[in-house]
Amino acid sequence: MKDIFKKAVPVLAKLEQAGFEAYFVGGSVRDTLLRRPVADIDIATSAFPEEVKQVFTRTFDTGIEHGTVSVLEAGEIYEITTFRTEGTYADFRRPDEVVFIRSLEKDLERRDFTMNAIAMGLDGRFIDPFGGQKDMAKKQIRAVGVPFERFHEDALRMMRGVRFVSQLCFDLERNTYDAILQNSELLENIAVERIAVEFVKLMRGEAVKVALPLLHELGILPFLPGLKGRKDALERLDKWDLAAVKDETTIWFVVVLAVQPVNVSIFLRAWKLPNKLIRDVTKAYALADKTVWSDYELFVTGMDTVALIEKGRFVRTGITVWDALYTRFAGFCVQSRSDIKATGNDIMAWTGKKGGPWLKVLLAQLDQAIIEGDIANTPEEIKGWVKHVIS
Repeated sequence: MKDIFKKAVPVLAKLEQAGFEAYFVGGSVRDTLLRRPVADIDIATSAFPEEVKQVFTRTFDTGIEHGTVSVLEAGEIYEITTFRTEGTYADFRRPDEVVFIRSLEKDLERRDFTMNAIAMGLDGRFIDPFGGQKDMAKKQIRAVGVPFERFHEDALRMMRGVRFVSQLCFDLERNTYDAILQNSELLENIAVERIAVEFVKLMRGEAVKVALPLLHELGILPFLPGLKGRKDALERLDKWDLAAVKDETTIWFVVVLAVQPVNVSIFLRAWKLPNKLIRDVTKAYALADKTVWSDYELFVTGMDTVALIEKGRFVRTGITVWDALYTRFAGFCVQSRSDIKATGNDIMAWTGKKGGPWLKVLLAQLDQAIIEGDIANTPEEIKGWVKHVIS
């Protein structure tokens, strides 16, 4: 048993000592069986939320309406969720009602794919009523029970299925594949933020070039903002080296390079991404094909942006000049405007002039003069230069 489970054993033990069932469930169990790293664990129990709160001293109602209580045990916080069944899903996203139950098998029955419907007990024994281990041995992703029902419960599961293809290098089981193909339009009911999370995970997967064509094959592409009818963008991505594309900003920059939207900011806002990410990608895209840089251009662009541009260049061409550019930048006497020994207030004091557009222009000229070595970065040199330029 992995250390992450061993640390949580006292949590399960306390529940069992109180007369309840308790198991590790979900992705942590799947990844253990696949010998993949386990980042966190989920615990399911036959104890109802109020009963969980009676077993442990320190508890928090993090999602009690859905049966989840967080407990503090030996300095660690664990989320414990009551076995449950769910009612109808009128909006294809959330159950209309949640019913707490005592049956582990009924709880596992409501999960998305068989590989995620396996529980592990205190003794390390696996409870696998739907054949998840057999499916993993076949390297296939199969919906629990009737695929049509699972995807009508939560349409995002279709996107998750394709994401798992990318992450695990598995194939979609035939009935599961067909059910996604027949129900992909249900994704229009899903919040774009949830789709974006799955898309980023898909882009990080080892089998991303197997998963991306599935988005078109299965009819999912029209429900990804800005990608309807853009099979050409997928074809570009297929030709590029995506192995090193892991951080979220680079992922979206590479996607933008493939899509080539008329307005990058509008495209990214449709995905409801963070404002900083949108600004960073938009700035880099405007300079994506730049190959010759002056020292001053490197300075004003900033090396974070230059690094992003070079990552995009490497993905597309296998070529990068990042090391040379960074070496040049590291040799500058200043790396940012804050390193320059004069502020706008200093210049206004020296000249006796109020602020205005002239000051912004002058500061840019000052930066360039220092970067290009025309003047030294000292208050005295700068003051003399300013008085000369203003006169």
